[in-house]
Amino acid sequence: MNRFDSRRDKLLSLVNAFLLILLAFTTLYPFWDLLVLSFSDREDALRMGFRLYTDNPTLSAYQQILSAPEIGRSFLNSVIRVVGATCISLFLTALTAYPLSKRDMPFNKVFTGLFLFAMMFTGGTIPTYLLIKQLGLIDSLWSLILPGAMVPYNLIIMRNFLRSIPDSLEESAKLDGASNFRIWRSIIMPLSKPVLATVALWVAVAQWNAYFDALIYITDRSKFVVQVILRRILLENQMDMYTTVVNTEDIASLSTEESVKAALVMVSTLPIIAVYPFLQKYFTKGIMLGAVKG
Repeated sequence: MNRFDSRRDKLLSLVNAFLLILLAFTTLYPFWDLLVLSFSDREDALRMGFRLYTDNPTLSAYQQILSAPEIGRSFLNSVIRVVGATCISLFLTALTAYPLSKRDMPFNKVFTGLFLFAMMFTGGTIPTYLLIKQLGLIDSLWSLILPGAMVPYNLIIMRNFLRSIPDSLEESAKLDGASNFRIWRSIIMPLSKPVLATVALWVAVAQWNAYFDALIYITDRSKFVVQVILRRILLENQMDMYTTVVNTEDIASLSTEESVKAALVMVSTLPIIAVYPFLQKYFTKGIMLGAVKG
């Protein structure tokens, strides 16, 4: 390698490093700006320009959020929705993907085709609403959990992953007298932790961020999820309905409306961010194996 090629490689590395740093900054700065704004007092919150830090951090915005009973109840509803939907979806998806992973199962392609058809075409909003209403699920958290209990894409990913597990493990278990359900529970599921963690993360994130179905099926304010309240505060400016003002004699320490909005966004975002590191080690392996196998 001559001197010109060496300089060109160094220049290319510098350009790549600069572009990656710029990309990271443009990706992370909006999140950091909201974080700083949520801790800012009135003076810093009203200041224009870049926010890299705040001179007088305060928790008044978080105090206003945590002191509002409806917001706390909405977080509980969101947690119930996420935990319930994730557990039910994992159980049904794993239980359905296991027989579909067997190439010799009768009508395997027919059932797989039906799930693929359901992935590409849906019944529509109005028929789905009428079905939920006929089932008596209006104003029930079950209306947010059951319709998304089986996601065809997750099913295909899990089916492909299960096909990568050697058949010899099941054959040896059958020789020992294990039933199909025992094999599924004691052998297949422990070996499927990567894809289970991947699907669980997908379902949890989708359920936590969903709000449109709650707008349609839920009219009881006590059963609102946090995303509905967040939407009403951010888009419909219904701040006074969901927050309370913290009593204080120092008006400068009071948070502005924007600080409260930023604090609510941070509180609604942190649960998913906190869960992801525990599933990260399974995530890449699960999605790669599930996507290329089969």
